[in-house]
Amino acid sequence: MKQFDITYFYGPDTDFIERPEVIADIAAAGFTLVPINEDTETNKRVLTLLAHYGLRAVVWDSRIAKIYNSDDIAGADAMAREVTEDYRGYDNIAGWDIVDEPNAAKFPVLAAIVRGFRRYSPDKETVINLFPNYATPEQLGCSDFVSYLEMFTNVVDPHFISYDHYHFLGRENCNKIIDESVDERERLIRISAETTENRGGFFENIEDVRRIANKYGIDPMLIVLLVEHGPYRNLTCGELFWEANMCLAYGMRRISYFTYWEPGHDDHWQWTNAMCDRSGEKQQHYYDVKAINREIMSAGRYLFDKTSTAVFHIGEPEAGTTEFNGYGAIDKIDGENGVIGCFSDGSFYIVNRSFTDSNKFTLHSKEPMSLLTTYGVFVEHECDETISDNADRQYTVELEAGRAALIKF
Repeated sequence: MKQFDITYFYGPDTDFIERPEVIADIAAAGFTLVPINEDTETNKRVLTLLAHYGLRAVVWDSRIAKIYNSDDIAGADAMAREVTEDYRGYDNIAGWDIVDEPNAAKFPVLAAIVRGFRRYSPDKETVINLFPNYATPEQLGCSDFVSYLEMFTNVVDPHFISYDHYHFLGRENCNKIIDESVDERERLIRISAETTENRGGFFENIEDVRRIANKYGIDPMLIVLLVEHGPYRNLTCGELFWEANMCLAYGMRRISYFTYWEPGHDDHWQWTNAMCDRSGEKQQHYYDVKAINREIMSAGRYLFDKTSTAVFHIGEPEAGTTEFNGYGAIDKIDGENGVIGCFSDGSFYIVNRSFTDSNKFTLHSKEPMSLLTTYGVFVEHECDETISDNADRQYTVELEAGRAALIKF
């Protein structure tokens, strides 16, 4: 990845994607990277429109899907050359959208597609989004999620690791009947979503992705829940902040929301409360996400070229995580229900792990520290005045539900 980007999964329908006012709304909401998946000529017109608003794009093209669906490994190189040549001159293409949630059996053809695009468009990325850790072995094509990640990185040689994890369940009156007429892939997705409480494993999932990304020296990104559908409830602003800030604490180099536009009618998923509805009307989540993107963008840009060196939980640790007992310049932290991400330049990103209540955290340090950001106020340069200049080097920060602060020593 070349920069910190904020994007989304599933955008405006064909009838809307070429309207300037629709693209203007996307830019105004703080997005920097837009997925487009129309026919080739429409994609080109949309690219020109996106460039007018300073937006980059990830392009899906049906020729990529044809190679992937047919497992045509031999034809991948010629396809990549043809697609690259066809879109030459569109400088705001960041990369090529390949597929969402592939089974491990598809990794060989994905490897061939990635090789082809690395050869003919070396300055662009390929986007492959993986299953989360609650996918079944049938979905993964592997015995477990970590094996799936390892196989993906070793076989495909991806530009980065992308995955989705939807944590907030408990929607009332959702349709839990699994329609056996749907295809097998959709049936498994629906079964894996069926529960009535917040799904466990969010932190185990992000811990595994962070660890594998660090091991192989590749960037990670996460697609977080936004749209209400199936058993997934309508998120509060605190829950949305929680998702975005956990991404930054764990060193994710890109954040994506699912979804920007409300998908079509479906009796099972019953989509509602996306950022925009089917007619393009902005919903409450549009304004929530706009505020969140404004708050996290500067912090994301600041942390983008820093290495995530460790992540700890403050207070009772979640499953699969490590409790904070001192790290770097911080001796201890008083408080409960927090997460602190540690970075190579000596900065720390501390997040309130509660998405319902405010929490206070008192940091005890060996040296003075500077508060770079909290509640959306970001100082782009070193602070002249430290936030801790008393004898015992303490600083207390109070964070609203799901909110965060970036601190530098």
